[in-house]
Amino acid sequence: MITSEAFVKGFATGEAAVRSSLHLQSSPLITFGYILQIIFSLAIVFGLMWLTSKYLLPRFVPGSKGKLIEVSDRLMLEPGVSAYVLKVKGQSWLVAVSNKNVVKIGKIDEGMNEDLHEDLA
Repeated sequence: MITSEAFVKGFATGEAAVRSSLHLQSSPLITFGYILQIIFSLAIVFGLMWLTSKYLLPRFVPGSKGKLIEVSDRLMLEPGVSAYVLKVKGQSWLVAVSNKNVVKIGKIDEGMNEDLHEDLA
């Protein structure tokens, strides 16, 4: 059983611990340490964001090149439906892709393709 004397003694040491912790929290050295920790954490987060944008995101770019096929352009027509301009062995093809099927619309002449790029520029 806890006596009243032991309870008062434990309360006094607990109160002293709270006072010392409050003193340490208001100390400029501890505050400077917290600021350095936040700056270091932000540097790590921004570094990870930069690495992700530099090395991971280029893999998901729609204008990617393969060994035989290059996606020259892509246009979202509606949700789940896109139109692609594909280059295969120097020839350009317009292809429509949906969730259920792929349709070859036709061949694009190189002159027409260059005129389109000039008009857009």
